[in-house]
Amino acid sequence: MPTSGSVSARPPPITVAATASAEIPPSGGVLTITPDQATDWFARLPVDALHGIGPRQAAVLRDYGIHSVGLLAAVPPATVQRLIGGRAGHLAADRARGIDPRPIVSRALPASATVHCSFDRHTLDGATVRAALLDLVVRLGVRLRRRGQAARALTLTQRFAGGTPWEKTRRLAEPSATTTTCGSSPTS
Repeated sequence: MPTSGSVSARPPPITVAATASAEIPPSGGVLTITPDQATDWFARLPVDALHGIGPRQAAVLRDYGIHSVGLLAAVPPATVQRLIGGRAGHLAADRARGIDPRPIVSRALPASATVHCSFDRHTLDGATVRAALLDLVVRLGVRLRRRGQAARALTLTQRFAGGTPWEKTRRLAEPSATTTTCGSSPTS
């Protein structure tokens, strides 16, 4: 890891890249960047995508022509500190250079998982609706298995043309992530 004041040609550490990638739409997806692409990808990000840069600080940096993380990394840390404040400037300069000492802490998996399907137009065809429901169950089962989770209940929410919702919950006899169990459990 480079010392403070030097410019690193290395990709940013996972903490910095993961924090910044969470700010880039579309959220909820997985963004994969190879190590040889990381520095260029990270440098193109707008300054406000860097964790710890608020709207006012980003506006000040933009006023001085610093629009991207790469440009911020090229500015001496002392200058960044004068522009946006001591501690905030120090942190921003370090993070722009890929220096982020915060430990990566894994989060607990969400308590629920959702899959969604929309039809291009209204349909009354039972076979089409059943096929879509089966696809949803398969996708949900795959997601649960990848996470190492199991479902205790499944809830189907439908929204009709007028916006009226309808909801039905199926409780499973035991937690499961198999498509067969999730798709054919008895209603309780």
